[in-house]
Amino acid sequence: MSHKFESGFFVHQAAWHKLGTVLQNPPTTEQAIVEAGLNWRVIEEPLYQVEGNSSEIILKKKLRRDRDQAFLGIVNHDYTPLQNEEAFRWFDPLLSRGGVQLEAAGSLKGGKRIWILAKLINTEAEIISGDIVRPYLLLHNSHDGSTAVWLQFTPVRVVCWNTLNGAARFRFGDLWQKKAICIPHSLSLTEQLEHIHNILDLTQKEFQYSVEEYQAMAHKELTTELLADYIGRVLGTTQPTLHPAWSQLVANFESGRGNQGQTLWDAYNSITEWLDHQREALADARLFSTWFGSGARLRTKAHQVALAMLNDAPDAHPSASHTLSYRSTQSASTLA
Repeated sequence: MSHKFESGFFVHQAAWHKLGTVLQNPPTTEQAIVEAGLNWRVIEEPLYQVEGNSSEIILKKKLRRDRDQAFLGIVNHDYTPLQNEEAFRWFDPLLSRGGVQLEAAGSLKGGKRIWILAKLINTEAEIISGDIVRPYLLLHNSHDGSTAVWLQFTPVRVVCWNTLNGAARFRFGDLWQKKAICIPHSLSLTEQLEHIHNILDLTQKEFQYSVEEYQAMAHKELTTELLADYIGRVLGTTQPTLHPAWSQLVANFESGRGNQGQTLWDAYNSITEWLDHQREALADARLFSTWFGSGARLRTKAHQVALAMLNDAPDAHPSASHTLSYRSTQSASTLA
């Protein structure tokens, strides 16, 4: 099923989904909202209930966009939309400080889901020679009442544009989860956004921890049996060789983009490559799934299983020992 990519842009080149307009230079927030096709506002229309001679009571609100009157959703009367211009404007202080640039933005499902992706520049790291990972910050929002406003740390493997996983919600606890990750659509929504620009510092710290984890994966060699064990634990099956994706995952492990078929890092990226490039037939479905749906949940599980295997391994890379202690064993919360 298509998730209806509506509009968007990427800087320099389209990513794995090959959707949107390609820009040659990073835009300002004013340029970005136009290039993303998000220069419209959400209109609120109250829905009333009348009982006998009693006064009209507002129970719900209908949300539309002003550009074409397209219906977005029905929400509770106390729901406060985050307008697209407010979401873009939140990035202005980060851009003015330097070290951050807008990389992508767009609309899915007829404007019901929007996202903005920002790259932290001059903050990349090599996992092994020539294998570079870069940190990104993803803001995504719904205009149909289905989700809160989320700010999410999103590492990306440059050689293949695989989206990796970070665990800031677990590593930094309440500081991240309550102030920076999930913000309800309440009257104080805009005020809460204004108070969380410390997210950039947290993102940089999270990136350093994640790099150490990835490097530990890259130093953990896998046998055929360990590869099957890893894939089976991620997919939730005791017979991974019978899973429809088994052959593709083995091929990714052995010769996927940037992989050599030797280590836990290769195995982890066999999963991420499958999720981002191969699992869904339609490009916009892959985009939706990898950030907001089942792909995001499987990616988190792939990361957690890899860390569990490192903790069980006596030959784990030395730098992993203190890094893994930051990891909670709880399951990741669902983004969708």
